[in-house]
Amino acid sequence: MMKKLMAVSLLSTVLLAACQPANITAVKWDTGEKGAGVQTRCERVDMRDHSEMQSAFAKYDGWKLIYVSEYTTGNKSGTDGAVCFERVK
Repeated sequence: MMKKLMAVSLLSTVLLAACQPANITAVKWDTGEKGAGVQTRCERVDMRDHSEMQSAFAKYDGWKLIYVSEYTTGNKSGTDGAVCFERVK
């Protein structure tokens, strides 16, 4: 019985430590562009992977960065982001 109680206690502790609340940070800039000629594109980016971030930003060279959000947990086990770009055709 004691072994089962210890196992449940240990499992509960691990689960509680791993389930950190999410921290969400977002910034949006208003470019003032309007009309049918405006293109907007968004990408999901792993904020821990420098090469992935460089690749996403290089793809939109010449576009305006209009939105950035970052979703991470307190223990930093997962950091995911979204970036949006805008340009006039």
